[in-house]
Amino acid sequence: MYVVGTSGHIDHGKTSLILALTGIEGDRLPEEKARQMTIDIGFADMDVPGFGAVSVIDVPGHERFIRNMVAGAWGMDLGLLVVAADDGWMPQTEDHFRVLELLAVERIVAVVTKIDLADGETIDIVGHDVRKRLAASVYSGADIVRVSAKTGAGIDALKKAIADNLAKLRRIRDDDKPILYIDRVFASRGYGTVVTGTLKNASLAENDQVYILPGGTGARIKRIESHHSALPQGSPSSRTALNLSGVAADELKRGHILYRQKFLSETTDIFARISILDPERQVKNNAGIEVLIGTACVKGKMIHLSDAAGRSSFIARIKFDRLWYVYPGQPFIIANPGGFRIIGGGVVLFPGYDRKFRDRMKAGLSMFSSYSADELVGFIIFVRRWIKKGELHAMLAQSEATTDMILSSLLGRDLVRSIGEYLIAGDAYEDTAQLIIQAVKGHPGLNLKEISDYARVDGDLCRLMIPLVQKSQPISAREGRFFWGESRASESLSPEKKRIMEMARDKGSGGIEAGKAGGEAIKRDVRELIKIGLLVSIDGTIAYHREVYEDLRNKIMGLFETREKISIADAKETTGLSRKYLIPLLNRIERDGLLKRLGDFRVRAK
Repeated sequence: MYVVGTSGHIDHGKTSLILALTGIEGDRLPEEKARQMTIDIGFADMDVPGFGAVSVIDVPGHERFIRNMVAGAWGMDLGLLVVAADDGWMPQTEDHFRVLELLAVERIVAVVTKIDLADGETIDIVGHDVRKRLAASVYSGADIVRVSAKTGAGIDALKKAIADNLAKLRRIRDDDKPILYIDRVFASRGYGTVVTGTLKNASLAENDQVYILPGGTGARIKRIESHHSALPQGSPSSRTALNLSGVAADELKRGHILYRQKFLSETTDIFARISILDPERQVKNNAGIEVLIGTACVKGKMIHLSDAAGRSSFIARIKFDRLWYVYPGQPFIIANPGGFRIIGGGVVLFPGYDRKFRDRMKAGLSMFSSYSADELVGFIIFVRRWIKKGELHAMLAQSEATTDMILSSLLGRDLVRSIGEYLIAGDAYEDTAQLIIQAVKGHPGLNLKEISDYARVDGDLCRLMIPLVQKSQPISAREGRFFWGESRASESLSPEKKRIMEMARDKGSGGIEAGKAGGEAIKRDVRELIKIGLLVSIDGTIAYHREVYEDLRNKIMGLFETREKISIADAKETTGLSRKYLIPLLNRIERDGLLKRLGDFRVRAK
């Protein structure tokens, strides 16, 4: 099924056009009939040869009702951009046109209406203007049909254009993550709670258990209707009414989200690509905005993360004034708070805010541009550097099968590598491999956790990567520790070296002072034990048994569980060391890449 919807300036004949196409009047409210002006979204359906019943949405044209317009437009597959022949392209024509672009409505048909009220020359001028404006947009080459809803002229041609354009749409996929943004709620006598909306992504069936956000309230689908008929299931991309049990009508409202399988992220922040309609009227940094997303309107602030001055597209953080629910790739519209002006729109790139992703996100802008489903998956992996497959599947609106098809393409182009349950960006794999080499080569004897900390990757991913790196690098393992080179790391310790190791363990935090350990042979053995990582040199004179060093290091790093920075006094209290040993120890932990100085304090390096 598909959804067709109108758009355009007030009094350009959208509702009359729907009546001429479907025989159904979109205006349903008494106030609408009294004022002869569409205030809220209206619904109808029409039979299109080859497609059966197609849902039709009528939206209001007055600027005061732009939020209602967006609520109706978000689920459209084909837009009918209505321009009156006796009035031409007007301000709300432009706003509605840009809303269709920003919401990624796939195709449009431009409809020049009221041709019975204009002469041929005027109609030609309006048609030429419409074509020129379309040519500068993503809808270049769109069909333009001239009609009169009053006389019926051109209506058959419009029906054919609708059928032709529906045939050119991408096939509607029936994935496994249905979502319905509620646009109407009412209590029906004899049935109970009924919600309506445009069902997207996947089917819903009778007796399905569903949930509603905000709140996560559970409900069961008792009955489904679409196009005035009861159905065992609702199909994706169709107007759908759901009779629910387990939830009262007064608990729900427009903007709430109904879903079956959770994939939306609950967040107060999003990373987004922003598109501004007029770069000369830029949204100021940290300015208040309204985000029109689905059928909801959420207030927030926009924080620029890339240069926005004079630019039509940039990256921003949007901070909502409350928790809301989003998924990567979701389009939205931006309006000025409380006003009627559309500022622009955007696409959700990431739910949540994490500064460590900001630079990668900026770099990704030059690699990805369309943010199609294919590009978005690659973009997410690129920015995150690495991600578990299950986590990626869970955060996307599409099915695992669809995502896996996209991943096959990315893997084939070496943009992504698959390692066990992980997906890692191609450049991140090379960087991580180099960090593993640096860790082992510069600090022999590190264990898996220490290497993963150094390389800044998950321990399980590091465990899977080390054997891959070993294929081309002389990294060997002994008793859970990794060394550079094969020969010395694998040999058993001589009796002399074993005695040195026992002495180092007995000395504990006092360590071994190589210069006082004995003759040249013992000094040589100490140096070799340091080289293979069994002893840890603190400052060139003091060496610790590795287990002693790790215990002291873990005590110091454990302080960060309750604070963001530590002083020398903090470290002294937790280790019991004097400054003679403590300062070299802290310096060694800094060299290992776990600490860094901040004035008189130490903070985590990573």
